[in-house]
Amino acid sequence: MFQNRYLFIFSFFAGILFSQPKFSIGMDVGYYKPAMAVSSENQLPQASGFSADVLPGYSMFYQFFPGARVGFSHSFSIHIDQTKSGTPFSRIFSYRMFILETFFLARERLEWNFSLAPTWNKGSIHLDAKGNFTEWDIFLTGFNDTQGSISVISSDQMTTYWFGFASFIGLRYYIRSWCAIDIKTGFMNNYYDNKNWKFQGEKVVGPEMTISGEPIITVKVIFGW
Repeated sequence: MFQNRYLFIFSFFAGILFSQPKFSIGMDVGYYKPAMAVSSENQLPQASGFSADVLPGYSMFYQFFPGARVGFSHSFSIHIDQTKSGTPFSRIFSYRMFILETFFLARERLEWNFSLAPTWNKGSIHLDAKGNFTEWDIFLTGFNDTQGSISVISSDQMTTYWFGFASFIGLRYYIRSWCAIDIKTGFMNNYYDNKNWKFQGEKVVGPEMTISGEPIITVKVIFGW
């Protein structure tokens, strides 16, 4: 009995020290349903389809122990359009996840996995306001921003950052030992505050957006070695 215990302990630590590392990269597509306030008062164009709900991205993983991986995933929500007054507009939300994942093989090619991930996210809104002294002022006033008049005659952007947390359950099928399809479903909890945007070093009010407890589905094509 004692010999079995020592053998288990030795195998556990030997697995940590001597197991061969496995790297993988993935091309990702996610789907979620954020709610962003668009009204007659603000200048935001209405997003739909790909620009509203789809999250393209990539991921990287390192298997540090049998049954466990760490990884990084970066997904984007991109909207390129014009404001209601006709100024070129682009909006990007970046969701960056630092992932701890456990997994087990249900069958020879079929894997169940479970992921937990703190996130550090960024939002940016860019206006090409060349030649228009009042466009940024009009844009920010649409979110009930109380800053004074802003006169900008060049391209510029407003940005924000926020923390979040995500959890997933996934199913991975290995087409080959080096190639797999991974489907995950779960939730993102985002602590986004529309009053934490910054423009030219000053705090401004940005768009209202509901992304707390947001359900999400991702599909990954995984290549490993």
